[in-house]
Amino acid sequence: MCTLSYVIMNVFGIVVLLFFLQNQRQSGSVSLDDRLFNGILITTIIEQAMDAAQWMLDGVIFPGSYQLQMFAYTVGHAVAPSIICLWAMYCDLRTNMDERRLKKRLPLYLLPIALHVLLLLANLFTPLVFRIDAAHMYHRDRFFPVYMVLMFLYGILSLLLVARKAMQPAPSQERSEFRFMALFLIPPFAAGVLQWMFYGLSIIWLCSVLSIIMVYTNVLSRQISIDSLTGLNNRRKLSRYLDVKIKSAEADPTMFLMMLDADHFKSINDSQGHSVGDRALVAIAEILKGLDLGKDCFLARLGGDEFVILSHRREGNSPEAIAERIQQRIDAFNGEPGHQFRLSLSIGWAHFDPAHINTTDALLNAADQSMYRTKALRRK
Repeated sequence: MCTLSYVIMNVFGIVVLLFFLQNQRQSGSVSLDDRLFNGILITTIIEQAMDAAQWMLDGVIFPGSYQLQMFAYTVGHAVAPSIICLWAMYCDLRTNMDERRLKKRLPLYLLPIALHVLLLLANLFTPLVFRIDAAHMYHRDRFFPVYMVLMFLYGILSLLLVARKAMQPAPSQERSEFRFMALFLIPPFAAGVLQWMFYGLSIIWLCSVLSIIMVYTNVLSRQISIDSLTGLNNRRKLSRYLDVKIKSAEADPTMFLMMLDADHFKSINDSQGHSVGDRALVAIAEILKGLDLGKDCFLARLGGDEFVILSHRREGNSPEAIAERIQQRIDAFNGEPGHQFRLSLSIGWAHFDPAHINTTDALLNAADQSMYRTKALRRK
C-alpha cells in the first residue's frame, strides 16, 4: 500500500474522531467516563497525526527531517500505549462504578507508561526501541517488543474487566453493553498481530478508529443521555452519574444538588406557542452553560422546564453563590431588547447527607421540595 493511501486513511480517521470529539463536548459538562473517552479520542487523533507524519518522512531527506522523524516516532510510540491504558481505565470505571477506587489505582495504570516514556527518552541518545538509518528509514530495535507487550497487557486487563462483568447476573441491556465493549479490542488486536508478522504493514490505527466508531455508536444508543433540545445531559444520564457518585463513596456533605424550575413557563407556551417555549428552555440552558463552574459540575435537564446542577461546595462555589450568579445572568437577559419572553427561575437545593439524604431519589426529592418552597414564597 503506497504512502499516500496510508496518509489518506489517517486523515480520514482524524476527521471522524474530531467529529466525535466535538459531539462529546456539546453537553454542559462531562463525567469522568466521558473525560476518559474524550482522552481516547484525543490520543488516537495525535497517534494518527504522528503515523501520517512517519509515512510522509520515511526516506525523505531535507534539513531537519531526521529531527522531525525522531519526534514523530517518539511521540507515536509514547501515545499508542496510552490509548489502550485509557481504555482499560474506562472499562474499570464502567464495570466497577467507583471513581475513588479508580483514582487510587491511577499510579498502577500510569507507572508502565512512565517507564516506557523514559525508555523512549533514552532512545533519543542510544537506539533501544527504534532507530532511523542514514537513508532516513525506520527500523525496530531490541526493546521494541516492550512497546507491543505493553499495549497487549493493557488490552488483556480491559478485556478481563469487561468479561468478568458481562458474565455476572445483570440486566440484559447492561450485559449487552459490556459484551459490546469487549469487541473494542478485536480489530486493533488482529491488526497488531498482522503488523508484527508483516513488517511494513500499518493498519492498526485504522482498525482502532473502526473500534472507536463501533463503541461510539453503542455509546450514542445508550447515551440517549443528551437532551436534544438544550444539549444538556438528560435525566437518564443524571441518574447514572448520581449513582456513580454515591456508590463510589466519593459523595460527601460538600456535594449538593440544585433544582431549577422556570416560572410561568406554561403561560409562555399557551400564549406564544411551543417554539417560543423551546427558545426559553434553550436560553436557560445557555445561561447555565455560561456559568463555567468547573469540571466537577454536572448540568442536566430533568424534564419539562426543570434543570439540575450537581456540584461540590467549595470557596466561591456554594449553591447560594451559584443562585446569585444565575439571577444576575437572568436579569441581564431580561434587560436585553428583542426577547419575546422574560425568564424567571425558582431555585432550591439539598446537600448529600450520608445519614439521611443518601440516595439518588432522596437527593432529588429534597432539592425538589426546597425549590417548591422557594416558588411558594414567590407567589405570596
